[in-house]
Amino acid sequence: MSPGSRSCWWVCWFLLSPVLLSRALELEELFQFGEEAGDLQLPPGSDSTVELPLNRSVLFFSEESSRVHINTNGFVALAKPPAQQEYLGKMPSGFKMIAALLGDLDNSDGHGKVYYRQDSSPDVLNQAAGHIRRAFPSDEGVEPTNALIVTWESMAAWGTSGRGDGLDAKRNTFQLALVSMESSSYAILLYPRDGLQFFSTSVEGESKLLEAGFSEGIVSGWFWNTQQGTYFRTTTDDEISIRELTKKTNSARNGVWVYEIGATPIFIGIAPGMVTRSPEDNDATVPPTSSITYETFTSKTTEAAPEEKEEFPTVFPSEYHLRYPEAENVTPQHNISGTEEPENEEPDQEYTESETVAPTSTNTERVHSRYPDPPETRYPDETKTRYPIPETSQPRYTNPEPSQPRYSPFAPRYPNPDPVEPRYTNPKPVEPVPPHSRPQHPQIVVIDEDEDLNVNVFAYNLETCANNRHKCSAFADCRDYSQGYCCHCRPGFYGNGRDCVAEGKPQRMNGKVNGRVFVGNSPSAVEFGNNDLHSYVVANDGRAYVAISNINGTAGPSLQPLSSLGGVIGWAFALEQPGYQNGFSLTGGVFSRQAEVIFQPGNERLSIKQHFKGIDEHDHLVVSTELEGRLPAIPLGYSVQINPYKEIYQYDRNLITSSSNRDYVITSPDGDVQTRNYQWRQTITFQSCPHGETSRPAQSTQQLSVDQIFVMFDADNNLIRYAMSNKIGSVHSGPPEQNPCFTGRHGCDINAVCRPGEDLQFSCECVTGFAGDGHYCHDVDECQGGVQVCGQNAVCRNQPGSFSCECSAGFVFASDGKTCIAENRPVDHCQRGSHDCDVPQRALCSYTGGSDYVCSCLPGFTGDGRACRDVDECQQDRCHRDASCSNTQGSYICRCSPGFHGDGFQCSPSEPEQTQCERHRQNSQPAPSSGSGFFSFFRPRPAVGQYVPQCDEHGAYKPTQCHQSIGQCWCVDANGQEIPNTRTGPGSTPLCIDQTVTPLPIGPTPRPDVHPIAPGTHLLFAQSGKIEHLPLDGYRMKKEEAKPLLHIPDRVVIGVAYDCMEKMVYWTDITGPAISKARLSGGDIIPVITKELQSPEGIAIDHISRLLFWTDSMRDTIEVSKLDGSHRRVLFDTDLVNPRPIVTNPAYGRLYWADWNRDGPKIEMSNMDGTERTVLVKDDLGLPNGLTFNPGDQQLCWADAGTRKVECMDPHRRLRRQIAEGIQYPFALVSFGRTLYYTDWRREAVVAVDRQSERETEEFLPQKRSRVYGITTTPTQCPQAYNYCSNNAGCSHLCLPRLGGFTCRCPDAADGRCEERNP
Repeated sequence: MSPGSRSCWWVCWFLLSPVLLSRALELEELFQFGEEAGDLQLPPGSDSTVELPLNRSVLFFSEESSRVHINTNGFVALAKPPAQQEYLGKMPSGFKMIAALLGDLDNSDGHGKVYYRQDSSPDVLNQAAGHIRRAFPSDEGVEPTNALIVTWESMAAWGTSGRGDGLDAKRNTFQLALVSMESSSYAILLYPRDGLQFFSTSVEGESKLLEAGFSEGIVSGWFWNTQQGTYFRTTTDDEISIRELTKKTNSARNGVWVYEIGATPIFIGIAPGMVTRSPEDNDATVPPTSSITYETFTSKTTEAAPEEKEEFPTVFPSEYHLRYPEAENVTPQHNISGTEEPENEEPDQEYTESETVAPTSTNTERVHSRYPDPPETRYPDETKTRYPIPETSQPRYTNPEPSQPRYSPFAPRYPNPDPVEPRYTNPKPVEPVPPHSRPQHPQIVVIDEDEDLNVNVFAYNLETCANNRHKCSAFADCRDYSQGYCCHCRPGFYGNGRDCVAEGKPQRMNGKVNGRVFVGNSPSAVEFGNNDLHSYVVANDGRAYVAISNINGTAGPSLQPLSSLGGVIGWAFALEQPGYQNGFSLTGGVFSRQAEVIFQPGNERLSIKQHFKGIDEHDHLVVSTELEGRLPAIPLGYSVQINPYKEIYQYDRNLITSSSNRDYVITSPDGDVQTRNYQWRQTITFQSCPHGETSRPAQSTQQLSVDQIFVMFDADNNLIRYAMSNKIGSVHSGPPEQNPCFTGRHGCDINAVCRPGEDLQFSCECVTGFAGDGHYCHDVDECQGGVQVCGQNAVCRNQPGSFSCECSAGFVFASDGKTCIAENRPVDHCQRGSHDCDVPQRALCSYTGGSDYVCSCLPGFTGDGRACRDVDECQQDRCHRDASCSNTQGSYICRCSPGFHGDGFQCSPSEPEQTQCERHRQNSQPAPSSGSGFFSFFRPRPAVGQYVPQCDEHGAYKPTQCHQSIGQCWCVDANGQEIPNTRTGPGSTPLCIDQTVTPLPIGPTPRPDVHPIAPGTHLLFAQSGKIEHLPLDGYRMKKEEAKPLLHIPDRVVIGVAYDCMEKMVYWTDITGPAISKARLSGGDIIPVITKELQSPEGIAIDHISRLLFWTDSMRDTIEVSKLDGSHRRVLFDTDLVNPRPIVTNPAYGRLYWADWNRDGPKIEMSNMDGTERTVLVKDDLGLPNGLTFNPGDQQLCWADAGTRKVECMDPHRRLRRQIAEGIQYPFALVSFGRTLYYTDWRREAVVAVDRQSERETEEFLPQKRSRVYGITTTPTQCPQAYNYCSNNAGCSHLCLPRLGGFTCRCPDAADGRCEERNP
């Protein structure tokens, strides 16, 4: 549709539709709701919440959510809301919220209802699409795919029910529809005629107006702290704004309000509908004469200092209000992206009247969809096309945390290297514009004072340190200026004031590298997908070390010339010469860098984009890197040398540029040398404090000197390494500084700062957090100093050079991020045991949010959940006709009748297959006579002295076998093999452990007795650089006592295992990579294996034989060693693609592992010595991530992220059954008694599943949400089993158990004294 036809359509629509839409919204015109629509109901109450997984994710602001929380109080949240006293009357909220009409609402009297459902029917989607199209008539491709309909019907204000004063009769009804499309989400709010009968509720004894809007919640700020996100408020503090929700609109229909609330790939802000007048208004058929632009009101600076005119303003998230101004005749001013500008425009024009400043968009495709091209028709005279007057107001942007005053036109924080400068012109109606084109960003409009312009301009009070001191670093002072405040690092520290680090302190940097790079003439690109980048900087001499992992042999050698890929880190922490500043001193580690490299003579081009995000909670700098382009090919084995170079940096406020030509020398393995060069150009942008002279760099030009450059591709470990020494100083030639502090040749400890004295004198001082003489510095444990460094209810954690404070269990940080306050949580009666459900053997209590729960009878019982009685399944003919049925509590047993065999559900008259013991017994007897006649009636007898095995009723070997002829007895394992050292003489019988497993019958089984669990058992699970500790009370998780057991910063821990003998925790780390251990009681981390690892993931321990097993998904191996890492041996290195989980069965000498190869997933088994490898499961598998073995009932269980199931099997008899289905994305699994616990990536939780009831029983959500990895238990007692490898069984090196015995094996790096044997 052309812009001209859009305008025609718009006018015609207004002229032709007053009859169609000439009345207010009626109750019947809401989306259908109620039980007849298939709605579910929220439990009655004054603060009820239900969590609802969505069929299709909803986009809200810049994030995507797959579940929502629906609350009584008139809102839908995208995170679990706290108790209502945390947000009622205290908006904006700290969590993401869509407030349809927020207040203290109540429906506990039974009259009010809260209905909800998800609906993708054509009728509902067409109704939603109609509202969206009317709100945004220029949008095309409005095709909803799913809708969530929430209806609050006849809701009362809390505390009014039953008062008899008339307030109890006033009820509010309103509706919210969350509509999802492929790349955007919309909120449709519907307020029907007479639907709003009260406009305030009582909150803490004070009357508070209802309010509607969209709150982004707490978001990460520019620096290490967090801040309140955007709050787009659609009502004001005036009651009339609430009353007019039913009388006005932004979607051409009174009572209907439409907002775009999220979009991908880029989202700027909440976008309200554009059609702000409904045809039922009095002048609906008369085209009005003015329009409106959504405006940002900011303070106008009348006398800016000259240097301030070039500044870029800081734009923080704002709160939006709708206003209803008296003056409605405002001349429309349109700023259209892509509009042709007048020629010969002066760069510094005067700004008069209303001046619109539009930021440069980074997504032209999306901008075009919102900004239709202007029509071709031009108007030579002054006559202008008029468009309807919207009476709804401009959102007024205010800031919960006052932002800094504006000094110059807005610019994006991270501009492109060659940004297109925005142009500013006086408004001239060159071409008509379709009305209400949605802005690509809320525009910044400067309003001059004009008596004729009756617009209420809102102005900020200037920011001061009194309200913003917390935004400065703990090592900085806040200083007020006439136009605002700035943060300045204290003496002994350097940075931009928001982030400050101690002078001389070594710095670490971590990040990821992504992108696509072509090498040479190759048509296929080398993909970089989250490759790890690690850097270490010795700040007191300017040395920087950078390593990037997982670089293949194709790209690795060709990346060697790009020392400047990490050179920006060297610039950030270059050794400063007197009067000069390195990058961190200016930026605080928060900046963006874009570089372009052009290689000669082939003219290959590479683009490098890096975002430096400041210091994280581990006191490390964070960087993300993107590479795109082509590199000249350098063959594997060739080395690269880069000569020392100097580079001039040009500084302007918030902008740094540099360019240079660099030579590098390539040397072949044969000694052939060739010299090449490349051109280098980079732009660095950052945000500085605009107040005071200190915001400018000390020098407008500075020279970075780089020497001692080392580059190498480590093909064995797939690493590219860079190292260099960096100094920042003057561009002018002159005698160099000779003081050791400026040359770096001082010999101070790496944790010390060098203090220059006269001439060549200097001194070394340990940095903050370390003590010593400066030449040797050791860490100071601030937590042991006898002084309470953390507040009440907080725990101190020592870190190298620093410390951190964490809230104790049951406490959380308050809004200041420092004080620990008691966590106010709703009561989970199911967890506490304060519910009225029937006993756990008959009923299940399910927590539904808030303090609500639901009782339901377990399978095999019937009732209302509070009283359950057994169902006699034998009356339902569930068994086979040739089987007998026995009823039990909650279940039943089917047994085949004599003469038949089977599981009771299927019985067959054929003879059952003999077991191993039965075959052994038959073979030990002589064959029956083949003759006929009288002698054929006699059964043969075994020969005298012949041993005949004894079998039990299931056909398994009895644990004690005796040979009557010789009078001896002995113990055997499950295969009938004699266990060494158990044979006894006549008259004595050994005490043998039954090593066989009775198979579970297929189908329902009797409920086993519940045995008490020994106290002191815990769950350990890995999450984001730490291992968490979660105690168990029986099978229940004691969530309130969860806390970190071990902090491992900058490490990704995958697998976790526990040695119950030595109380030691073992884990795999793929970032090291390494395998390490630590005592459960605390102490130092002890490296176990640090070499010849690539991606160690699964880990398992044999506590009997003292062995360690692990998988490596990149080496595709399964390996074994002693628990101390010695005598390492590869067990398997073939037919493995993605091995991950691994578990042991010490009693049987068995090893089990899973391979999640997408083309052929499987679960395998072998002896621990590597013999008898076999595939256990290969059918109906997807991504078997988690694996566990229960020694109590010999069950092997797995969690599959592909089939989304948890299943178990008896590996001896291959009996398989399903435990749970419909789970989300399990990663690791552990068994404890009757309960399975698994970690889930999508839920970011630990989930418990009861194997008997086959139901999820509870989940634990860590306080800091992120992916959870490996999980294990810490039993207080070790499972007992026979130790074939006691005293290493006489083996010289490795004793590896196998079924019924052991094998002596040599490690891969064995000396000549090792002997292998099979006893």
